[in-house]
Amino acid sequence: MFVSIIVPSYNHAQFLEERIESILNQDFHNFEVILLDDLSPDNSSEILKKYQDHPKVSHCIINEKNSGSTFYQWNKGIDLAKGELIWIAESDDVADPHFLAKLVPKFDQNPNLVLAYSQSYRMNAQGEVTGTWKDCTDSSDSELFSHDFELLGLEYIERFLTFQNTIPNASGVVFKKKCYLDVGGANPSLKFIGDWDIWFRIVSQGDIFYCAECLNYFRYHKTSVIAQAKYKKDHFEVRRQILLFRTSIQNFLKSNLNDKTQNLFDQNHKLIKKEQRKNASLAIRRRYYNKIVPTSVIALKTVPLPLIPILGVKLLLQLFLSIFIIAPIKSIKNIFK
Repeated sequence: MFVSIIVPSYNHAQFLEERIESILNQDFHNFEVILLDDLSPDNSSEILKKYQDHPKVSHCIINEKNSGSTFYQWNKGIDLAKGELIWIAESDDVADPHFLAKLVPKFDQNPNLVLAYSQSYRMNAQGEVTGTWKDCTDSSDSELFSHDFELLGLEYIERFLTFQNTIPNASGVVFKKKCYLDVGGANPSLKFIGDWDIWFRIVSQGDIFYCAECLNYFRYHKTSVIAQAKYKKDHFEVRRQILLFRTSIQNFLKSNLNDKTQNLFDQNHKLIKKEQRKNASLAIRRRYYNKIVPTSVIALKTVPLPLIPILGVKLLLQLFLSIFIIAPIKSIKNIFK
């Protein structure tokens, strides 16, 4: 099978050469490389241009305007891709030389396979391996993720993807281009969790394979997407994106509703209501005053009529504690810092 490797680059100049070299040095050679830069403020474009004439590089495109979301770049790269399989090789990560050689054959062995991914090493900005990302799935099923497995996609979703993104890094994933396009591509509005959304959709179309061997080096650092989501955006925006993801998935399941997906639809509907209640609680705890009333009204609509007074009292109590007790305590602590 032919693989299109898309490198969506943004502001990762210090990692780019190592990333690209780890792609070009793969044991598997039947691939093209598509280099995309989203108008990086550093010298990423200069580094990419050094590779634009490499025989494996089919495209090297530097945006004239920043797109605002890496998932625009995903969609752009896949529109250019000639391969049956896609590998989104994020610009700050590194691949084991056997990555493609171990994952691509799985698609030949199982025609129903739509996505294959490997476990990842945890690597810091200096390139030091500090562990693996297996702890992300230990709470779900530590035994299962200790060895290779293949599952029906809907079973994998029901057990794992409905509750958390158990496919933590796009750089460790190979998937079918056709399935990506069939489910509508990535949603650029989900800047922090668009990968979770598209994995859910793709995996619903067939089988999934997991390789327990670490074939990917997932780097964590101050400018990574995870770090930006955690430290640079307000908590309510992250919560809003989770609710947007849940709503997006609900619409997707509704348009593909059958006996096999009904349970997922019902399960996700309950989770949407739970997220709406969490949003109201967060608005109160963080004192986002302009959001307290609208989120509380929505939250009250998620419970049966007899429980509305109970939830209403709970939210009012939270509001009282937040304004008259927690806020003054924090102010006093800040004075003495």
